Amino acid sequence: MKFIRNTFGNGYPLVIAAVLAILIISCAIFEYMRLVIIASGVRDAVQSSIIAVATENYAQVYNGLREGYSGGYTLTAADTWSEQFSTGDVYARLDQTLGLTVQGNKHIKYAGTEEEFAVSGLNISVQNAPFAPASPSTVSKFEAEGTITLEVPFSFGWHALPPMKSTLTVKAGYTPKF
Repeated sequence: MKFIRNTFGNGYPLVIAAVLAILIISCAIFEYMRLVIIASGVRDAVQSSIIAVATENYAQVYNGLREGYSGGYTLTAADTWSEQFSTGDVYARLDQTLGLTVQGNKHIKYAGTEEEFAVSGLNISVQNAPFAPASPSTVSKFEAEGTITLEVPFSFGWHALPPMKSTLTVKAGYTPKF
């Protein structure tokens, strides 16, 4: 307590240390918020692209829906039902939506000359609803699921820290309205 009550000007180093500590903590919090915003935006863009894949399969899903099933099936010339759906071109949609530049196997977003984030490793899997299920009430619906790897370099820490890597998973399904 005597150290704090001392009036000889020894409080200046303590005030400077407190201000610097608050600045460093604030920078870390703002960096965390930046990472969360970037991850959320990329996840939303991937989800929008996956929803577009599910929507593009409407023509194939509708044929089965008319017969009472919401799977991607089509009637062949031999009067048999065969599975038919497309995974679409999600990377092209992402490149257009997010303004990405392709470099090797990565799709990179630049902010000026600095890399803001990169996405890679897109994997799309489509789960078709079963045709003529035994129990229609427990049948899964037509769904498209995608996973993508997001890599965001830190701007805090003067590039001494490794970039944040995260795997984002999104899912979209086709549910008929009527």
